[in-house]
Amino acid sequence: MRRNTHAGKAARYDLGRPAYPDAFFDFLGPAPVIADIGAGTGKVTQGFLEHGSRVYAVEPDEDMRRILLERTGSYGNCTVLGNYAEDTGIPTGTIDLIFCGNSYYWFDRARAIPEFKRILKPSAGVNVVLAWLGGSPRKSDKLYEALAAYRKPMDGRHDESPPFREGAFEMRGFSFTLHRDWDGFLSGMLSASFSPNPGEDDFEGYCEIIKQHFERYSKNQKLETKFKLTCMTGNANDLI
Repeated sequence: MRRNTHAGKAARYDLGRPAYPDAFFDFLGPAPVIADIGAGTGKVTQGFLEHGSRVYAVEPDEDMRRILLERTGSYGNCTVLGNYAEDTGIPTGTIDLIFCGNSYYWFDRARAIPEFKRILKPSAGVNVVLAWLGGSPRKSDKLYEALAAYRKPMDGRHDESPPFREGAFEMRGFSFTLHRDWDGFLSGMLSASFSPNPGEDDFEGYCEIIKQHFERYSKNQKLETKFKLTCMTGNANDLI
């Protein structure tokens, strides 16, 4: 797994990234034991817990994990591990379902896939769910174009190749809309891996463009953002 992809972003990430809609958990159905790998600050982890699952939440970033622990500390059915996808620390053959939310493309697949197979119980059905949550604020093309020059360079690129063998997965999408205030919108924009952090040269310019966009398009101090949650479901034996 790429190290420090969201270093210094935990608080913004937690404020700016929305929880998943109820329709996602209804679609997924109950799973006794889930591995949430790349759990971040635990918003989806909490959803799994509230739906009755036992969860192993794997998150290597210390700041993210601190919020994750605060969020899940009152639940007796959650184990938080400060490990990586390639070496989770989860006992062998204990997991019914692996979930990766906006995280799978950061993993070293050559090492992560064998680790997934190690921790999963034997199953011929769906035992891996990969999800990506994207949000588009009003007039988003103009905003992202204006921000292009301010995005900080990343150390390498994530793996954008298909995660499953062709024809060996199902895809499902969930759309929802939020009207976010300034702090929520700014935090969402600053939670991206490519956004500059406070103290970096381009941070103030990046934030100023976001502010101008918010002031232009918000109504009653709220900006409409359309979100799309895309899920791919399949079996670990079909991961590539």
